[in-house]
Amino acid sequence: MAATNHYRDQINRATERLAHLQARELLANQRLQSKARETARREEAKRRKRVADLIFLAGANELDDAELLGALLEHITNRENQALRAAGRSRGIERLGGSHK
Repeated sequence: MAATNHYRDQINRATERLAHLQARELLANQRLQSKARETARREEAKRRKRVADLIFLAGANELDDAELLGALLEHITNRENQALRAAGRSRGIERLGGSHK
């Protein structure tokens, strides 16, 4: 009987160790996911700031919201036209100082 209790105790300790390891692994994965979400959120905030800066640099901040949105939608619609894209890109590079992608 003592041997049976000994084996049960070993099984219980091993089960507890496994549960602790699984809990630590779960927490580590949650931390990684949280860090990835936070990084994505920061990158999105940087991109939004950059877009706002570009709107001001272009002088488009003087347009009302509907007109600005309409102009952007028009460009997105005609984006397949390579000549228009190239012309827009050239003007943008010129305004940015020639050193941007």
